[in-house]
Amino acid sequence: MNSKNAVLTALLLFFITLEVLVALDYGSKQKDMREKRVSVYTVILEFQNQIGYVGLIHNFKNAILRPEDSNYRYDAFENYRKATILLDKIEEQGQLILGHLKMEAARDMLTAYKDRLSLLPELTEKNMTVREVDQHLRYNDEPSRVEIKSVFESISLALESEMSDILHHSLKIGFIVLIALLFTLVAIIRFFFQDQQKALIRSNALNIKMEGHKADMLRSQAILLSMMQDVEKEKRQGTILNKQLMNKNREMEQFIYTVSHDLKSPLVTIGAFSQKLKLELVDALTEKQRHRLDRIMQNVNNMEMLLTDLLDLSRIVRQAITTAKIDVKTVVEQQCIALEEAIQESSAEIDFTEILHTVNANERLLSQGLLNLLSNAIRYREPSHPLVIKVFTTQTATSTLIHVKDNGIGIDPKYQALIFTIFEKLSTTKGTGVGLTIVKTIMEKHHGKVLIDSTLGEGCCFTLEFPNIIKD
Repeated sequence: MNSKNAVLTALLLFFITLEVLVALDYGSKQKDMREKRVSVYTVILEFQNQIGYVGLIHNFKNAILRPEDSNYRYDAFENYRKATILLDKIEEQGQLILGHLKMEAARDMLTAYKDRLSLLPELTEKNMTVREVDQHLRYNDEPSRVEIKSVFESISLALESEMSDILHHSLKIGFIVLIALLFTLVAIIRFFFQDQQKALIRSNALNIKMEGHKADMLRSQAILLSMMQDVEKEKRQGTILNKQLMNKNREMEQFIYTVSHDLKSPLVTIGAFSQKLKLELVDALTEKQRHRLDRIMQNVNNMEMLLTDLLDLSRIVRQAITTAKIDVKTVVEQQCIALEEAIQESSAEIDFTEILHTVNANERLLSQGLLNLLSNAIRYREPSHPLVIKVFTTQTATSTLIHVKDNGIGIDPKYQALIFTIFEKLSTTKGTGVGLTIVKTIMEKHHGKVLIDSTLGEGCCFTLEFPNIIKD
């Protein structure tokens, strides 16, 4: 596969990945916006309940009608307290959406009802009638209701506008990436059809030439033998060209299949040819040329690792899993065997207790998750002291936890929320930035979660929390 083919394939892969990332980013932002909307609406509805005719106003009216029952007045004060907390939350969330929000009318209403509740015992002791007390304590709460409705509508419009902006932005970027992807596909197809067209032109030229030879045979019997030899020669050439044309067609079909179903194949080819060139030209290469070949092979390996991790991640997300009681110790021992070479090279010590709890899990996914965590611990070790990795389990009433603790370089707390995001890497050490995303996805498939406890320079402790009863 030539360099032009390799460049076009790399571009195709890049744009496909970028299109997927745009879709994932939009889905994530859409989910965050829905959660924000539900949160705000829930708080506003709860606030209306606390001050409505089943809350503060209801209990206030009953406290006036039934002054001998102190429960209504107590419940009204409790409604006031909860409504005040909810009002603070509405203003706080509203400021994040609208930029500023002060609900003065609502606060005035709450203050007014609180003051009137405080006056109620005094008025009752004066032997005032219920009507007189009601007239004395009456308060117009219509402005606050208008204000709550206005705030609700303003927040709804702001959230809808923000969602529309996100959709417009994602569609714009997705369209641009799609156009670039289509141009790349057109370039690839055009590249192969050009070769095919050249072969067809050569074949047509030979056919024309053969027709000319036939005419010459009719005109001159004397040169018949010579012309027949020429015709045979041209026929052989035509056969060779037809075979080449068929090979080109098969090559084009194979390439299209490769682009559609096996994007890793071009990378393998690039890596193999680069290695072969390096071996064949070992004495002729300059230091700069050797460095460039090394960079090519390094990037090919990185892209192969990335494709493998992305395919693993995609397969994990799509597949349904079955679970069973899994012996954690057996799984750890198997992964230690798989990492035997890396463990020996790093002089790492894997320490796990004789007795480890069993977990309800899918054995293959659990193995992959532990393999990723152990590999990360080896990759991000601290060279100044021997690496020790401890694997142990704990249990609670509802879950079983597997802990993988190391004494490596550790992770600054301000970056710990980022490391489970796809392609996030805090170091230039070899890796794709997908490993911890795979671990997080595996735990989500088990309805569990992955936790991290780390201090920079003091190592990490990753915890896989499996529920004891798997949800359907």
